[in-house]
Amino acid sequence: MLNILRMDFRRFRKNNMLPLLLAVFFAFQLFGIFMMSRYADSYSAGAGLGPGSLSASEFFQYMLAQPPSWMLLYVAVFTVHYTWSERSAGFYKNYISMRHARVSSVLAKALLLALFTLLLFVAAVAANALGRLLFFENAPTGEPGQYALLLLLQFLLHWAFAVMMLFVALAARSLIAGLIIGLLLALNLVGYSLSALAALLLGEDGAGIASWWLVNRIVHPLELGQGGAGVLEPAIVALLFLLLFGAAGAVFRQREDLR
Repeated sequence: MLNILRMDFRRFRKNNMLPLLLAVFFAFQLFGIFMMSRYADSYSAGAGLGPGSLSASEFFQYMLAQPPSWMLLYVAVFTVHYTWSERSAGFYKNYISMRHARVSSVLAKALLLALFTLLLFVAAVAANALGRLLFFENAPTGEPGQYALLLLLQFLLHWAFAVMMLFVALAARSLIAGLIIGLLLALNLVGYSLSALAALLLGEDGAGIASWWLVNRIVHPLELGQGGAGVLEPAIVALLFLLLFGAAGAVFRQREDLR
């Protein structure tokens, strides 16, 4: 396991796409905040509250809720590209003959996707802080503890999405197919369809069921204002998707024929 993790980490560190993705993500995040400042009135017309009046945690959730979710798009593209790059490099031939090593390779990739998600969050937090400092005067900071809790929950949810995309990349058997499925999931077309179906079949109760879909939970603001209220559901959703698609990816890779 450790040897495979070291090999995967070396490939992760030397991935030329990684710094480019982070730099582009940071630049687009900063540009998006700049555009919000230029058109703050139009952004606040519907909600009655301008982006510059939001706390750090509220602003972060506001950015995540803007369609499309750029963070999910970046996670999807990187995960599929990183997973398939080992085939083009012949990397998987080092361990594919050992079935236990196949499972270890999925676990190693899941851990490295956690690292990529963490780097993406660092870039997002830095871009948000710099953008609010440059383009929104006297923007409120809010409660640091609530912001930290939000970041932790959203990190777990986005990591779960990355692990789900890892399974998609393994099961799609095609780089193009994996990217297309990833884009559909990141754009939440599946979530919108499930929400509409749940509302049609169950009425008001359908909204509660639809919130258990991973992407729906990511793009809807979390309610954390009352002593940790609203923490349990996103944590359960994140853990369920992590375990489900992590196990599915391990089983698929163990039974896969890669001749």
